[in-house]
Amino acid sequence: MLRLRCLPLVSTALVLGLSACGGNNGSGGTAPNSLTQCSADKLRAASDYCAVLFDGDSTPAQVARARAALTADWSRAEGAAAAEGLSCSDLALAAAQAAEMLGETKSTLVDSTVAAGADPGDPCIADFLTEASVMCSEILAAESDHLVQLLDDSASQKLDQRRENARREFLPRGDVALDACLAPESDPRQVSNAARAALDEVADQLANATVAAPGVDSEAYITLSPTGTTEYLGRSFTPVCMDGSDYSFFARRGTVNKLVMYYQGGGACWEKLTCALPACDTNVDVDPNGRDNPNNFSSGFADANNPMNPFRNWHTVFVSYCGCDIHFGDAAQDYVSGPNDTSPLHVEHRGYQNARVVEKWAREHFIAPEEVFVTGSSAGAYGAWFHAPQLHEVWPWAQFHVLADAGNGVITQDFLDDSLPNWNFEANLPPNIPGIKDVLLNGTGIPGYTEVVAKFFPDTNWAHYATAYDGGRGGQTGFYNIMLNDNDPIHALTWWEGSCQFNTVMRQQAMDTADVVPKNYRYYIGTGSRHTMWGSNKVYGIEDPDAPPAAQKITDDPLIVDWVRGMLESTPSDKSPDWFNFECEDCGRVLPGDPRPDPLKVPFETRENSDGEQEVAIVCD
Repeated sequence: MLRLRCLPLVSTALVLGLSACGGNNGSGGTAPNSLTQCSADKLRAASDYCAVLFDGDSTPAQVARARAALTADWSRAEGAAAAEGLSCSDLALAAAQAAEMLGETKSTLVDSTVAAGADPGDPCIADFLTEASVMCSEILAAESDHLVQLLDDSASQKLDQRRENARREFLPRGDVALDACLAPESDPRQVSNAARAALDEVADQLANATVAAPGVDSEAYITLSPTGTTEYLGRSFTPVCMDGSDYSFFARRGTVNKLVMYYQGGGACWEKLTCALPACDTNVDVDPNGRDNPNNFSSGFADANNPMNPFRNWHTVFVSYCGCDIHFGDAAQDYVSGPNDTSPLHVEHRGYQNARVVEKWAREHFIAPEEVFVTGSSAGAYGAWFHAPQLHEVWPWAQFHVLADAGNGVITQDFLDDSLPNWNFEANLPPNIPGIKDVLLNGTGIPGYTEVVAKFFPDTNWAHYATAYDGGRGGQTGFYNIMLNDNDPIHALTWWEGSCQFNTVMRQQAMDTADVVPKNYRYYIGTGSRHTMWGSNKVYGIEDPDAPPAAQKITDDPLIVDWVRGMLESTPSDKSPDWFNFECEDCGRVLPGDPRPDPLKVPFETRENSDGEQEVAIVCD
C-alpha cells in the first residue's frame, strides 16, 4: 500500500515547470504531475483488467480483450508522460508482468478453494471469484485515485478507508459463495481471509512496482551513464566531469517507498592553483572496484545489511561528484595564475547540470516516495543543502529531511566575494524563494541561506553534523586553512593551523542558526577531528565492528544513529526528543582514527586523561 504523507505546499506555484499540483481534478484532490498520472493510469488499467480476469462469468475471449486493453492503456500512459519530456517506462513494470501477477493470484484463489474441498467445476468457485474481482478492482482503483490526490491532506485516510471497505464487503460475500461447496470440515471464513490477504498483497506489489522501477536492482547499485544532452524542465543539461570525461551515477532499489538522495563528496577547487593540483575528484571511477562505486562502501549508513541502519531498506540514488564545485557549479573556466599566464587551465564546473540530470532520472524511477532524505558528505553536504529546495518541487507531498554531513559553510569573506562566483553559483539559486540570493550579497553565507530555506520549508527537518575540529587535508579545516592563506593549496598540508578558528566560527554559526530557526533546525557537534560520518561505523558508536562490546564505544557522545533516527521520527508538529542540538563535552579529545599531524603540531598535544593514560587532544587558547 502506498502511504504518502501529504504536506501543504509552501510556495504558491511550482516554478520548475511540470506542476505537481494545479487545478481541481474533479474528485476533490489536486491535479497530478505527468509521472504520478502515468502510474495512476497504469493502476486504473490494472483495476479494469482485474474486474474482468477474476469475474467468474468472463469468457476467454473477454479476458483476452481485457488484456489487450491493459497493454494499450499502459502504453498510452507512458506515451503521455513522454510527451511531457519524462519517462515512466524505463526499468518499469510492464503490462505483461502486471497481468501475470494478477493471473497468479487468481490461480492461488482457485487452488485454495479446491484444497478446501470444492469441486473444480463447481459454480461456487465462479461466484467466489466474482466477489474477488470486486475487491481486486476496488483496491487498485483506490491506489490509482490516491496517486492523483497526493497533495490532498486526507488522501491517505481516504485510501485506507476505501481499502478497508473493500475488504469488509468481500468477506461475507465470499463466505456465502463458498458455503455450499466446501468440504464439511473446511471453514469458508478461513479461505476468504486467505483470499483477501492475497488480493491485498498483489495490490501492494502492483502499486509499489508502478512508482518504484522494479528493473532497478535491489541487491546492488546499478551504474547509469547518461550521454548527450538531457532536456528537463525547459532546459538542456549536458553532464560532464571537470576534466571533460563522461559522467556517471548510481542507484539501488529498496523495499520501502522512501528515498535517500546522497550527494558524494570529493573536495573543491576555484582557481588555477587549487584546480591544477587538483584538490578534488575530477572524474567518476565506475569500475567494480573503483573509488566512486558505492557497491564498495559497506560501513556506516552505507551498510544496507546492518539492522541498525534506518536507511537499509530505502531506495538510494548516489549522485556522483566530479565537478569540483560542491554540486552547484555551472561554468566552463579557463583559469590563469596571472595576467601574463599564457597557459590557461580549462575546467568544466558542471556539478549543477550533472545533479539535475540525476534528479530527472530519480523522479522518473522513484515517482512517489513518502519520505525523502537528502544528504551528502563534505562537498556533497553542500550539494544536499542547495539541491534540497529544488527536490521539494519534485516530490512536494513527501516529508523531507536534509542533513549536511561535514559541510558547515565555514568560509572567508574573500572566498564568498571573489572565488564562489567562479562556479557561477548564483545563477541557479531558486528564484521563487525570497531573499535566497541576498545571502551572497550581504555576506551571511551558509547561516543566512539556512535561515532562508528552513523558514521557507518549515515542515522540513534541516540539520548540520560535524566534529568539533573536522580535520585533514580534505576536511573542513584543510579547505578553510587554504582560504585563510590567500588560496594557497600548500596550506592544506598544514590543515591543523586552522583548527581552532574553524571550531570558533563553526560553533557560532550553528548556535546562531538554531536561535533563528528553533523549530526545524538542529546541529550535532561531535568529539574529535574526523571528517564526515555517513560511511563510518562511528554512526553506531564503534570503530571496529569486530571488537568485543566492551571495547566498541569510542565516545560518550550520543549515538549518531539515534540522533538521525530522531530526525526521521520528527514530524512538522511533533519533534522527537532524540533530535536535539548537541555539542560534545570533551570536544578536543582525538579519537582512534581521527586525523592528527605526525609529529604532533600545535594545537594537537599529548595529555594525561582521567585514567592516567596518555592521549592526544586539541587544545585551543
